[in-house]
Amino acid sequence: MIHNHLSYLLSLETKGIKLGLDRTEALLKKCGNPQEKIKSIQVIGTNGKGSTSAMLANILKVSGYKVGLYTSPHLNNINERIRINGQAIINDEIINFINQYHLAIDELNSSFFESMTALAVWYFAKEKVDIAILETGLGGRLDSITACNSNLLVCTSISKDHQHILGNTVEEIAYEKICALKENMLCVSVNHKESIKKVFYKYASSIHANIKYVKPNNLNQSVNLNGQHQLENEMLAITAIKQLTEFNIKDESIEKGLSSIIWPGRIQKIKSHPNVYYDVAHNEESFTSLCNYVNTLKGKKTLVLALQKYKNLNQAINKIESIFDEIIITETNIRNFISAKELSAIFNINKIKIINPLIKAIQIYQSSSKTDNIIIAGSHYFGSAISKEFKISFDNI
Repeated sequence: MIHNHLSYLLSLETKGIKLGLDRTEALLKKCGNPQEKIKSIQVIGTNGKGSTSAMLANILKVSGYKVGLYTSPHLNNINERIRINGQAIINDEIINFINQYHLAIDELNSSFFESMTALAVWYFAKEKVDIAILETGLGGRLDSITACNSNLLVCTSISKDHQHILGNTVEEIAYEKICALKENMLCVSVNHKESIKKVFYKYASSIHANIKYVKPNNLNQSVNLNGQHQLENEMLAITAIKQLTEFNIKDESIEKGLSSIIWPGRIQKIKSHPNVYYDVAHNEESFTSLCNYVNTLKGKKTLVLALQKYKNLNQAINKIESIFDEIIITETNIRNFISAKELSAIFNINKIKIINPLIKAIQIYQSSSKTDNIIIAGSHYFGSAISKEFKISFDNI
């Protein structure tokens, strides 16, 4: 039976991305407005949303709270998107929701993400979570999560991504994101450049809301995730947690939550000898962070790369070419993927090799030296093949 229900949910993806809050608000109303029954934090930004959300959730979890976590996209199973205390939603709950509300979904012509958002919040309310962490899908102003009326807004770094939807400049993108902020609400944010801060200040002032910026410091990285860029996300998560005064989170719980976090697909080491890493980096800023980490590794460095359309690595190309000894281009063959031939054309060097199908590209580790480093990156859509090849489950963390 679950296959029918999952097929129904996944069929909604053919409707594409639908911007606007009306359908989500109407669907939530049909579900009994579950968003009004839970406390929640909304996370916006470009890179680091998933990692920061996972940090917040794990700190609260080790502090003894029941915590909902809604993230996107998934790596292998849609269940991964909806978790309580790290455990993915079970199929029976998805079946239960669809049985009750598929007529409302059809009537409202709700998209896949809108329906998943309603499912997540309905499930969290049903299970009476103490708090839910909700990762914004796209932008903020017109994103489904913004219809959930969270109590606190958390903003990660902002850079160019989804320009065909959000705008061509970081300032335009920043505006779309900060519009998730509601009247008299607090936003805890990383310390953006001045042009973004101006956009934030103008909007926040117009709705009598406040923004608290996280100041950089030289703390040793506690979070159990690879990459120096996670330090900024760590400081953001700590600052946001300290705003939750009614939860009374102790410093030792923060330390424990950060040091015990598991968050797949973030420079995740999935094999040793040779060393194989998986990272969902898919834009300039995230690839720059990935390259900075890879640069610290010893031994040959090979990148296995596939991208979806509308992804732009232009500013990171030189860094990728200088750090990797070999670049293998492949294709995900899923939803708006860039062909290997088209992707290889953006590089200027002769280190490029095209290998299809994707699974064959991933399997290059089998003939690699034990000291080699293989980095699989560029898309969440590698997840299913990686799960199968390396026998890894991404469901529970």
